[in-house]
Amino acid sequence: MIDSVWQFITGFSESWYPLLLGATAMVETVFPPFPGDVVYIALSGLGIGQGVSRLLLWAPGFAGCFVSTILLDAMGRSSRLEKLERIIIGSSRSNGMDRARRIIEKRGPWILGVSRFIPGIRSILVIAASSSGMKRSSVLLYAGLSAAMWYFLMVAAGEVAGSGIASAEKFMADLTKWIWAAILLTMAIGAVVLLLRLKGTKK
Repeated sequence: MIDSVWQFITGFSESWYPLLLGATAMVETVFPPFPGDVVYIALSGLGIGQGVSRLLLWAPGFAGCFVSTILLDAMGRSSRLEKLERIIIGSSRSNGMDRARRIIEKRGPWILGVSRFIPGIRSILVIAASSSGMKRSSVLLYAGLSAAMWYFLMVAAGEVAGSGIASAEKFMADLTKWIWAAILLTMAIGAVVLLLRLKGTKK
């Protein structure tokens, strides 16, 4: 699929790049299986190579992601959330969403602030935050800040990886490994701190 998408996108002139970048970010945010990040990196690299301003490469990604975040927030506040959950994560089970809600209720702002950097569940986290009762303004603020940082990274990745799909895929694969390693390390540190606190209270 990704090769077909790339061939379609590269058929346009550079004047279409901002619109294509915005559409890529928007689709990827609402429909996570779409390899939007890889396409975004490669397209950014192509744009940089042709002299397109980095701001013009960043802004559409942020805007497209933010528009989709508004849609996800509306989904989270919908009375038909169970049906919407099946569309987003492909499952009728509520376990994943329930776990996400419990996490959000404890540290919502922090989690949404890094939500774009958490592979696979970034969209679920926004929906979970909205359905947990978190204020819309807070959801959009923190998810928006996360999107702003993420697309700065995507444009920088495009400058490093260049305009090839293969190099963009490798960059994202390596980045995802580092992100998961950081998440697991953070969880391990949190578990150790929690155990130390529990031992301290027992004394």
